Amino acid sequence: MFLNKRYEQASVAFTRAGENRETAICNAYFLREKARLISTTAHAIRVQAFVTAAKAFITCAQDVPSKQRVNEHLAYYGAAGECYLEAHDPKNAGKNYLIAEQYGAAACAYLEGEYFDKMVEVTTRHGKDIDSGLLERLTMAARMHYSEVCPDSQLVF
Repeated sequence: MFLNKRYEQASVAFTRAGENRETAICNAYFLREKARLISTTAHAIRVQAFVTAAKAFITCAQDVPSKQRVNEHLAYYGAAGECYLEAHDPKNAGKNYLIAEQYGAAACAYLEGEYFDKMVEVTTRHGKDIDSGLLERLTMAARMHYSEVCPDSQLVF
């Protein structure tokens, strides 16, 4: 059921089987699917639904057993980043993308939120892990921003 994206039914099955961790994972995916179905005209409700889903994914990431930590841990934080981005919270999106080691997505989220210092920090530290075309666009955006803020400065990055 889970693989067929029938998260609500999978959650019920896992609950009956006493598999609390799997129930929580299904619930996080179900919350995200519900949030996606909310009309964009119901902005506040949609935002709250995505924040709730993001928090559920973070809980799942924190509950991953250490031997499985790498892939699942990163996937759930990445999903939380996506949810925060949908909730128009680029700061938390960037933070979760960083934890998920999705550096390009983190930098883009910071750019969207106009957190230029954070964006430059990500591109400086993790530039080798960001697609070169994207890195170039992010660098240009930073240069344009800082040339407007400090027109007399000598940009180094």
